[in-house]
Amino acid sequence: PTSEAPCRCDRRDEHCNSRLCVCCRVHRLGAGGAVRAMSKVEFDQFIFRKCYWLSSERIEYIRGVILPTLYDRLGEGPIHKLSLGFYSRVYNDPVLSVIFASSTMDEAVRNQADFLTQLFGGPRIYAQRKGKYTRLVSRHGAYQINEEHAERWLCHMRVAIDNVDELRCDNEVSAALNDYFTYTAYWIVFGLTQGMVNRGQPTGGTTVDPGRNW
Repeated sequence: PTSEAPCRCDRRDEHCNSRLCVCCRVHRLGAGGAVRAMSKVEFDQFIFRKCYWLSSERIEYIRGVILPTLYDRLGEGPIHKLSLGFYSRVYNDPVLSVIFASSTMDEAVRNQADFLTQLFGGPRIYAQRKGKYTRLVSRHGAYQINEEHAERWLCHMRVAIDNVDELRCDNEVSAALNDYFTYTAYWIVFGLTQGMVNRGQPTGGTTVDPGRNW
């Protein structure tokens, strides 16, 4: 269905002269013409160019069935070990460490561990600390993140997963995490390149973290 609904993205006229406005998932049928909402298939195909072995169904299954059970299956220990092992590598990476220069490793570990705990069906400590909305693209909006960063991030995360016994020994869990993180890393890169950033409060909380959004 088509309509004359205006574009809803922050960049409006500058960006929305293009036929495909991914900021607000609107497909423009011509400059100044009718628009229609992008279908999920149209939107996901941008991401699946990089994650070619994945599918929308696989990602939805991971999000809806596997991830919400992991806190009960794993407990807090393996989640913290994952984040600690991951950031131990990141802070020694000459490219990625620049992104995290404004934070200590302890802060980064805590943020990710709280986020994963919540994502995995555990206590919503991350939301209490950082705001009720995840908005991963907006949280990374202050950083110049590209595909190289995503690939390095994923390399370190895969090693971190393999170094946690509880994850390495569970093929379903390790495969689901690798697939989810791969999809999400490229989703963030794609979102940033397309300007999908909330220019105001990115978290839904009452304050913005000093010096960073994540």
